[in-house]
Amino acid sequence: MEYLTEHAFQYKGSDWAAMVFTFTSLYLLGNKSRTGFVMGIIANIFWFTYGYLTGSAANMFCSSVVIYLQARGWFNWAEKDAPEETSNGAIRQG
Repeated sequence: MEYLTEHAFQYKGSDWAAMVFTFTSLYLLGNKSRTGFVMGIIANIFWFTYGYLTGSAANMFCSSVVIYLQARGWFNWAEKDAPEETSNGAIRQG
């Protein structure tokens, strides 16, 4: 138990917050909720912070790429939901 209390917040809680937001993101995306992308971006901000605190350039790079991919997912989801015009001028929901 002493080990846990000593090391639980060694990285200022960024690892714990990242874990919670990652799980939330995956849960929401699994339920087809676009908000999962926002939770994923927040998670990766915390993962980036964790990478910075541990001195891991690979972690920081990975987090940056995943933030970009999460934002891309958010915007692509919006395009899918946007109504589109058919060839005869009618509006069709995507």
